[in-house]
Amino acid sequence: PAPPPPPPSPPPPSPPPPFYPPQIPDGDPQAPPPPPVAPPPTPSLPPAPPSPPTSPPPSAPVVITGDPHLRFAHGGEADFRGEDGATYNMLSHTNVSVNALFEASAFLIWGGVKVRGSFVTDAFWTIKSNLTGRTIRVEFSPNQPPTPIVHGLPDSGQRRLQPGGPAASFEDVSVSMSRRGNAEVLGVRTCAWHIEAVARLIWRSTTPGKKQIDLSFAPLRDPLSGTVAVAPHGLIGQSYDGDAVAVDGKQDHYRELWKAQGSGKELTTQAQAEGAIEGEGNDYQVADFFATEFKYSRFAGSAAAPRNVAALSGNKRQLSSHPHWGSASGSVGDDARDEGEAISVANAR
Repeated sequence: PAPPPPPPSPPPPSPPPPFYPPQIPDGDPQAPPPPPVAPPPTPSLPPAPPSPPTSPPPSAPVVITGDPHLRFAHGGEADFRGEDGATYNMLSHTNVSVNALFEASAFLIWGGVKVRGSFVTDAFWTIKSNLTGRTIRVEFSPNQPPTPIVHGLPDSGQRRLQPGGPAASFEDVSVSMSRRGNAEVLGVRTCAWHIEAVARLIWRSTTPGKKQIDLSFAPLRDPLSGTVAVAPHGLIGQSYDGDAVAVDGKQDHYRELWKAQGSGKELTTQAQAEGAIEGEGNDYQVADFFATEFKYSRFAGSAAAPRNVAALSGNKRQLSSHPHWGSASGSVGDDARDEGEAISVANAR
């Protein structure tokens, strides 16, 4: 038999790839094709806008329950309804007086229950400069523009402030206007106090467009300092009494009020800060917007001791440490509350 054919020869090796020398002139046919250019990245879509909050953030220092809510210097709390259309003193101290107009106004809470509460709707300052004794008056009525207006300036007599505009200043008094989100903020500064009034819409108000004012107070020096001390007073000012005791007064709890008032479609607030203030609410009423005289006035006083905390009937809480004299205090509107207080008519009965 014939021998088997020899195995096929292996294929010749592939020729090496052509060598392209560096720096080949542009357009040379021997140049390698340029590397492919990556396509531009597809632009990402902008992030979706955040969902609207389920409840508006309050513009006040704290959120507590009641009508309007008062936060005192040492952390005590109370609610004060006031009388519709009455003006009350919030802070009375040497050469400084701050009054607030209270107005009854209704708003809705969860479940459709109408709360007949009250709000601070206007604020008024009477300030006497420490250098020359000139009296400056400031009015802020956000529901009746154009305000705020500063009265008593030596150059123009009065001046209206605009948000972001220049401040009105005279000696040791400065008044400025700004915006904080959708709120208007009036700042009044003296040598001893910094006071802010924040005007915002009443949330879930039955009167569309109605505005209310949150007030905050911060001393710039120890209110009890001086050779002869004059202790502050007023609904808020009296809490700067130099001790380490927080006093809580009467508060309005909506669920309890709703049940006590028949579990219907409405409830009316009642608390007048009983137990947390000296005397009673009517003792703090003043005769007009800029009046400085009332039962506990300190505006022109030469000496006045702090209130007697032991005589108050409210709940007293001893603080673990002595509070700094610069503790902030203030008031916040009746609509800013813990939603745990909300009422559902269908479920609460």
